[in-house]
Amino acid sequence: MKVQKALVTGASGFTGRHLVRFLDSRGIATLALSLRGSQIGDSELVASALKKTDPDYLFHLAGLTCSNSVEEILRVNILYAVTLLKALREANLEDRPLLLVGTAAEYGQISDHDLPITEETECRPYNVYGTSKLVQTLIGLAAAESERRPIVVVRPFNIIGVGMPESLSLESFRRQIERIKANEQPPVIRVGNLNASRDFIDVEDVVELYWSLVQNRHAYGQIVNVCTGTATSIGTILKLLIQASGLCIEVEVDKARIKDVDVAVHYGSDKKLQRLIGSFQYTPLKKTVQKMMA
Repeated sequence: MKVQKALVTGASGFTGRHLVRFLDSRGIATLALSLRGSQIGDSELVASALKKTDPDYLFHLAGLTCSNSVEEILRVNILYAVTLLKALREANLEDRPLLLVGTAAEYGQISDHDLPITEETECRPYNVYGTSKLVQTLIGLAAAESERRPIVVVRPFNIIGVGMPESLSLESFRRQIERIKANEQPPVIRVGNLNASRDFIDVEDVVELYWSLVQNRHAYGQIVNVCTGTATSIGTILKLLIQASGLCIEVEVDKARIKDVDVAVHYGSDKKLQRLIGSFQYTPLKKTVQKMMA
């Protein structure tokens, strides 16, 4: 029996590591593609790698959320996808299902009447990251439409779980708690705006949903929100983290941690997702937090 293979870009990232472990657990051989600098625009190099590996599925997770260089963000978040699409054509592998990972940041500024955010909600990104990912989305959809390629674009909302980068507030809180446990920090956690509410989803749910969608022909040519459809305040998650630690910890607002632009409430509609894959039971946030603290 032929072993199925999946090629993953961004395999060393937070979600990428979980995806590789998930695919391995399903008996899918995973292959990592990592491009740097000028390689990102080298379709011949990528096509050669694709011909050698002959993947059955592709997951494009590589991306930059921030950088001191706008050019670098555009190169990684746009040119990388363009190169991958061109290389698939050059390798005669256009028929291989490809999952492009966008972001809920593509929707940008959201007012109360926009909630919950559906795939039809107008995109108004307010930073380079959201804008660059929106361009990637449009390029992917164009290829799916004009060339009948099996491409699905996912827009994940706030992914949380074990191994989150410290740049994300919840991981910053968790690490502060660890330092408090080790008596390396007073029992005080410094925070920004705890009232902001977001659509948090467990990373292990996310990778399972990615796998379901990339195999679903009805998802091809579609944008799909990967979210739970509910909003939870950052303060609520912090309380769960503190409860799981078993410590008595004070919370102190640090003005330096408050963002210039911070949408009050942001959550998506998962109706399209559930319609495509069937009923899905999301991991309760309390369980996700317990795994993070363990």
